[in-house]
Amino acid sequence: MQKKIKIFIISFLIVCITTPLFAADVNELQEQKSEIQEKLNQTNEELNIVNEDLTQNLQQIQKLDENIQANEETINKIDEDISKIETEIKEIEKKLEDATITYKKQKDLLDARLVEIYEAGDTNYLEIVLGARSISDFFATYYIVSELASYDIELLEFVEEKKNEIEQDKNKIYDKRTELENKERTASKTKIALSNTRVLRQNYISKLSQEEQELQAQIDEYNAQINSIETEIKSLAKTINFGEDYSGGPMQWPIPGHYTITSNYGMRVHPITGVYKLHTGVDISASMGTEFTAIANGVVVKAEYNSAYGNMVIIDHGGGVQTLYAHGSEIVATLGQVVNAGDVILKVGSTGYSTGPHAHFEIRVNGNPANPLDYVSVPEY
Repeated sequence: MQKKIKIFIISFLIVCITTPLFAADVNELQEQKSEIQEKLNQTNEELNIVNEDLTQNLQQIQKLDENIQANEETINKIDEDISKIETEIKEIEKKLEDATITYKKQKDLLDARLVEIYEAGDTNYLEIVLGARSISDFFATYYIVSELASYDIELLEFVEEKKNEIEQDKNKIYDKRTELENKERTASKTKIALSNTRVLRQNYISKLSQEEQELQAQIDEYNAQINSIETEIKSLAKTINFGEDYSGGPMQWPIPGHYTITSNYGMRVHPITGVYKLHTGVDISASMGTEFTAIANGVVVKAEYNSAYGNMVIIDHGGGVQTLYAHGSEIVATLGQVVNAGDVILKVGSTGYSTGPHAHFEIRVNGNPANPLDYVSVPEY
């Protein structure tokens, strides 16, 4: 009975946070959030108990989910490598084709010259030069003979160079094809491991009680939303928006006057789902409506609501560096807007998967999360 009560508490909490509440206007949102905040405060202690009381099967499913995610990431990376290698092979093959055509033309010319030399027999170039009828004829004949000899040498060297180039390209293609085959074998093995892990996961799912299955379904939904936004963030990171080099200038603290960090970057038990995973940013204590500002110059590449992050803004600063601001009560920035450090881009709130008003802040480098405190320091106060 006690476990059912715990499961009911966390299910009720998640339902409250994911209802159509967020479709309301900001004023209505703030009024309703204050009511929900009271309920959140009353259930925090029970929520912590639920987090600590996850069954062994649920914990095992979490571990399997981590393995599944790691395998999926490995497969995606291998697929990217395979695509890159295939492109490189096509480029080398085109280069090889061009070099072969050029080699054949020059080889034909060289063969023709050798035939001419052979048919000329033991021609003495000195006799040709000394047979000139005049000084001007002598110099003209000498020049022609010299140029002809030089041309023969250059032609021979060029043909030899192209021959070596063709051999090198063939070796490169062989190496690339070998690398491609290795990648494909690794991908195949990883896919088999992924399939087996999913079967094992389903086996553990079948062992869960009805209440646990409902909780796991909520966790799966949360993970799906997080994975979706992660994929989108990495896709955004591949698009050059603010330049190929970092152009954001000095970074500054995103919440002026608020310097208390309530949750650091790193592994933690998620306060809502109970999932032990990476917290990809830092949470800064701030009241509802506090101004959330850009830490550096950049361009807004995303400004919308997300089920997991709530109202969120992503800014590109060039050089693959992006910052993410989440759980806001109101989005101030607009998509495509060029912002400067200190510009207000969001108002602090508690939208998405959040247990109360706070500022969630991330730094991404080429789409991958990094510890924000490695880039911006907490001001002394």
